[in-house]
Amino acid sequence: MKAVSSNRWLRILGVAFVMYVFAHIDRANLAMAAPFVRAELGFTPAALGFATGLFFWGYIILQIPAGRLAAVWSPKKVLLAQMLAWSVISLSTALVHTQTQLGINRFALGLAEGGVLTCTLVLIRNWFTQAERARANALFLMSLPIGPLVANPVSGLILTHASWRWMFVIEAIPGILWMLVWVWAIADRPEEADWLDPQERAELVARLEAEKAKIAPATGHWLKTLWHPAVLMLALYNFLALMAEWGVGFWLPTVLKESGFSIGVVGLLAALPSLLGIVSMQAVAASSDRRRERKWHMIGATAVSGLALLILPFAGGSTVAMVACLTIGIAAFLGRFGPFWTLPSEVLPASVVGVGIGLINGAGNLGGTVGPWFFGAVKTHTGSFSLALTVAGVSLILSSLAAAPIRTRQAPPR
Repeated sequence: MKAVSSNRWLRILGVAFVMYVFAHIDRANLAMAAPFVRAELGFTPAALGFATGLFFWGYIILQIPAGRLAAVWSPKKVLLAQMLAWSVISLSTALVHTQTQLGINRFALGLAEGGVLTCTLVLIRNWFTQAERARANALFLMSLPIGPLVANPVSGLILTHASWRWMFVIEAIPGILWMLVWVWAIADRPEEADWLDPQERAELVARLEAEKAKIAPATGHWLKTLWHPAVLMLALYNFLALMAEWGVGFWLPTVLKESGFSIGVVGLLAALPSLLGIVSMQAVAASSDRRRERKWHMIGATAVSGLALLILPFAGGSTVAMVACLTIGIAAFLGRFGPFWTLPSEVLPASVVGVGIGLINGAGNLGGTVGPWFFGAVKTHTGSFSLALTVAGVSLILSSLAAAPIRTRQAPPR
């Protein structure tokens, strides 16, 4: 037991992983409830997409402040406060009755979750070396495919036997309980971890300090980071990529349900991209760490995702082909995360990396405000998601092109 509790891969990444699974469930479970919310409250697809998009406006606000606070103070304490806030707000979704109330609820949830990813990436940077970081990021970000893998079948089961309001109540409780584990398990830096073997702690601190010394220190005000060329290109890339990903991800259960499947089967089918995504994330991250190359691994996975969506119109109306294309598209997109979130830590000093990650993540989630709304608007006006899926494929290809000019310092393979 002591060996498990003193293993930083299990203790830091494992506890952060579960925390982010709960965050993702509380953020994305509205997608499973969408058909029932629309039926009970009388929302159009465009109205529901707009209310959902307000999540991202709240999410954007705290990206840079939370990232800065985590970098210079304590990612552990910032994340603890956010965990409490988002769990309570997600539970309160059960009380909404109007589009305005849902919009306010989604905005508040976004505000509470804003900076969670940014702060956790700062925490990972504090604990893992460059040679480990893509795998560490990918292991943590496996919470993104595992979130739906857990949430969609569970939500489908709850919705089969209870109302969508009870779904929000039941799925918010684990996040509140996990705060106790977080307080016990997490330390901001290896220097503060008395549970870590003293020799391992000394060697790890020495390696991390040596890596910091190789990156030029920040000069001038920390806000100058917002104009760093690599940060701006990664921000544009993430905007275009997440505009597509959130549009596809949010409306996937609705697309499947409108194909004639029951809500229970929809929950299982919607989990398929997550299963393949787990494999994709680990394979791309392992290759990225082995070759110490980030940019082209990220671009390649994103381009495959875009191509899968672009060939969807040629599926000939086959439900099997449609599910296959959507599964491959989402899974390939998930593969980009390990190398993508390693890039900022390799081009920015430690004191400002949280600011850079905050801008990049904020820009991506600005794209997330557009995606669900655009898909809903297309569905409202055309009666189909076909055009929106094609636009999503184009957006992913454009995001790949936007990232191509980024200059990185490539280290030799180990």
